[in-house]
Amino acid sequence: MKKLEQYVERIVLDLPMTDEERKDLQEELSVHLKEHVKELMIKGLPEEEAIGEAMKAFGHEDQINWELRKAIFPFYKLVRFLWNVVFVTFGLSAISYSVSEYYHPEFENTVPLYSIIMGFLIIFVIAAAIEAIYEGVLDLFKGRWFANPWLVFLPPALVIAGIQTLTLIENPDQYQDGFWLDLYAIPISTVLYLFARQLFNMAFPRKNQSFNGKKAV
Repeated sequence: MKKLEQYVERIVLDLPMTDEERKDLQEELSVHLKEHVKELMIKGLPEEEAIGEAMKAFGHEDQINWELRKAIFPFYKLVRFLWNVVFVTFGLSAISYSVSEYYHPEFENTVPLYSIIMGFLIIFVIAAAIEAIYEGVLDLFKGRWFANPWLVFLPPALVIAGIQTLTLIENPDQYQDGFWLDLYAIPISTVLYLFARQLFNMAFPRKNQSFNGKKAV
């Protein structure tokens, strides 16, 4: 039943609850699944096949973990989204300021407040649309591959970066004094957004916990 235990551990991994609550939930899920396995074995299925069928019937562990997370902390997704947008906004502002300081240190290079606000609104709208598309992809494809946003969003961003690089090589004179950075706004924003998402997942409420004395990874 080790495979079944690992499956349950992945379901309860990093849920925002106390160790005792997590342990109780883990035991409850284990009992339920083991009873299902026994029922399947009574019907004639070998143990390994019965375990596989029980897990398949119960659902993908990542999806169950996410549903439990939303039930425990219903505003998790909204808070993470706002954090991501703020992180990208100030990240791009910091990059813009740094580039301006590098190329024109003689000027007073400040980022106007209205530019930050407009940037925030633009990023908000675009990010909201992308998140909606991503949620639709997750609903259609339940596999682990699509559960990783880096594998979904980063490849298109890299393709865009490659295309923009070709544009820069063909017309270098048009993108001097830091204007070349505009070509990479989408790839840079994508990386910042994914990085912010990862930071949030790691910091709140995700924290490494241990199961049966072993550290979860």
